[in-house]
Amino acid sequence: MEKTPSFSKSQLKHELNVFFNHDMAMLDEWLDTPIPRLNGQSPRGFLVTKEKRRVLFEVLQEMKFGDMA
Repeated sequence: MEKTPSFSKSQLKHELNVFFNHDMAMLDEWLDTPIPRLNGQSPRGFLVTKEKRRVLFEVLQEMKFGDMA
């Protein structure tokens, strides 16, 4: 099983900026919106630790590839 890479806060933010096409308003709204996949927590709270960033990266990958409802 392939392990999800660990991202620094700046690397993850870069990935998010690319995903949201550098639309900061849309990114900020998403970061502050509770997400069911994160047990109802907002993504911004997942930028703080390496483990939480890994979870947020997984969510981003699911969004990129359409695996999330």
